[in-house]
Amino acid sequence: MTTQRKARGAYSVGQATRESILSAAMVLIAERGYNGFSLRDLGRRVGISHPAVVYHFPSKEAILRSAIQRHEEMNALFDVSINEEAEGGFDEGGITAGSFVDWAVGEMRFAMKPGADAAIALDCVLWAESSSETHPAHAHYKYRTQQMEEALTAMIHNFVEEEGADIGTTPRTLAKILIRYWYGSVVSARYNDEPIEFVADFLAVCVQLLRLPAHYVLQLGASVPEEVAEVYARTLRKISEKTTAAAEVAAPEATA
Repeated sequence: MTTQRKARGAYSVGQATRESILSAAMVLIAERGYNGFSLRDLGRRVGISHPAVVYHFPSKEAILRSAIQRHEEMNALFDVSINEEAEGGFDEGGITAGSFVDWAVGEMRFAMKPGADAAIALDCVLWAESSSETHPAHAHYKYRTQQMEEALTAMIHNFVEEEGADIGTTPRTLAKILIRYWYGSVVSARYNDEPIEFVADFLAVCVQLLRLPAHYVLQLGASVPEEVAEVYARTLRKISEKTTAAAEVAAPEATA
């Protein structure tokens, strides 16, 4: 009995240490980039020795893969699992959202999770860094960006077909704009925003750019779980603010 308790205690301590290392690594990568930190830096940040870090994560690439997987688990937009034998180090299962509503609700859930700010910042830094073919996350982020573009293009195309909407451009071009706006907004949000405000603002811009009708927004509201109601409420407020601002800009033009 005593031996079993000790084993369980050791396992719990080991898991806690691993979680501390991973959390610190996500923050360090967001602060310095993948090439800007060492495993020794990570050990100092956590308050443990370099060998203790290596025990849990034998290389920087190993901790990078775990950090990416943790971000994807939190975001829940992509089905990703580590596979060191696969190209890029991951088995890529594709995007999980099947509609704008699924996608928007998923981002709202993401914004409410502890550590979302670090995860969003990590994703932004790695998305920019890994444009280099020599970066160990290049294959994953190339795949991720392509999948986001394809999924958003299909969603926008379906919306245009169903609603007869005029979005002012092609579905693919608008999909690319939304992806760029997301990552550009992440950079801006790091100066003065929190994830809840950032995600609410992004979703409000999506509504504006897609010219979503009221019933789409109401459909989103009907699908919003109670735990993310705060983000949804902030999104509605942002939509109202942007609509009012657009009307104020248009009013002088109409009377000119």
